[in-house]
Amino acid sequence: MTQTSDKAAGSTAVVTQPAEVATEKAAASPDPRPGSPVLFWLRRWLAPLFPQAPPAPAAWPGAARVLGNLAAIALGTVIMLARQTGVPAWRTLWAEDRSIFLPQALSAPVRSLFTPFAGYLELYPRLIAGVVVRFPLSDAAAGFAVAGALTASCVAVFVFHASRGHVYRPELRVLLAASVVLLPTALEEITNNAVNTTWYLLFGAFWALLWRPRSRWGMAFAALVCFATASSTPLAAFYLPLAAARLIALPRVREHAATIGWLAGGLLQIPAVLTLSRGHVSTTLAKAVAFYGQNVVLAAVAGHRGTDLLRSAGWLGGGAIIAAVAVAIAVIWACWQRDPAVRALVVAAVACGVILTLGAVLISGQVALPSARPDLYVRGSRYAQPAVLLLISAAIAAVDGFLRRTGIRRERAAHATAAVLLVAVLGTTWATDFRYVNSRATYKPWSLHLARISHTCSERPRLRTPGGIPCAAVLGSRPGRR
Repeated sequence: MTQTSDKAAGSTAVVTQPAEVATEKAAASPDPRPGSPVLFWLRRWLAPLFPQAPPAPAAWPGAARVLGNLAAIALGTVIMLARQTGVPAWRTLWAEDRSIFLPQALSAPVRSLFTPFAGYLELYPRLIAGVVVRFPLSDAAAGFAVAGALTASCVAVFVFHASRGHVYRPELRVLLAASVVLLPTALEEITNNAVNTTWYLLFGAFWALLWRPRSRWGMAFAALVCFATASSTPLAAFYLPLAAARLIALPRVREHAATIGWLAGGLLQIPAVLTLSRGHVSTTLAKAVAFYGQNVVLAAVAGHRGTDLLRSAGWLGGGAIIAAVAVAIAVIWACWQRDPAVRALVVAAVACGVILTLGAVLISGQVALPSARPDLYVRGSRYAQPAVLLLISAAIAAVDGFLRRTGIRRERAAHATAAVLLVAVLGTTWATDFRYVNSRATYKPWSLHLARISHTCSERPRLRTPGGIPCAAVLGSRPGRR
């Protein structure tokens, strides 16, 4: 036990604290001897961004918590797969899953894992392809779709736990996790496929770099998420300021499992980024900002259908400006609160979203060009999704901070307010944008493509098909065998 004295009105009161509470407070505070006044000031300023996660409730035994997480992951996976209308996601192969990852995994299962594409390494999608080719080729579409949905669902459950230090109320953390699975604009590109799992991982990596888990399992998961992200997309490098802030605020080595995972994945990524080139279409900062306003800010407020209605009416620019004003007011309100952790989280989330989106659009300028079929496909929509989720995170953390200030006497009112926010704010776009037609929903089923490839291979068994798939794999033999 530890004792502290409180002097008031000439008397001294001795307050006894449990030793573990004092130890926790000491662990959560910056190093009292940082080495320089500037470093000391930086640590005190950055410390609220990395609060110690409170202990998990002891009401449920460990086995029940594990089963609950697995059930949540399974439910999220089913919901993700159910969102696509038209041809189901598990019957189609999307983009590079069909044209790059599947053929190369069939031809060279091990070497393809570390084969760069488009100028960078994509280790996690390659790992998915490496698993999918272990099953019959007829199941490839289902394998990629389930893997993509499972990844998004796992990220949602991970964020539920990793956000515990910033979002105290479990119902609001459920809301945050649900926003990953029910993201209104995700159906345009990133759902239920392997190639775009990296956009979900980018969101998970943000929370992993903020999280201070108490258990070694939590540290391992945080490191794994950061490694998978950095080794699969060079955009993870834009989290450098966040990783540097963590190094400054938390000098102890045990606090940096996520940082080490992010660094290890980045080191694996560097050779491909430095030695390979990719196509580049130049764009301007003004177009990049317009992309952010229309595809991030407006999409976060109006959702998919609302944005489409404004686009068809020719009010897209005006709608983006109104949405930007509303978001700016909300951010100012959140920063005006006295809670430094809320203020730090809101600033970090908005800043990281802006950096991720503008940086990605400026690097790959073609995403700022108009789509040929805007009714089914928004060009470069994937580039906006992590930033949308970060805006939602900032809003939920700000509301949680506001509700904490209501006090114990108003606990029921706070819970009721959170429930209203759940249904009235985000629930509106979730309901209207749960299912809609996207370009993938118009694809021909994978079974038809495979039947055509099988017919070609039956006549010329030594052929490599136009899709790059070896006939040996189609005819049922091992890849590479003649």
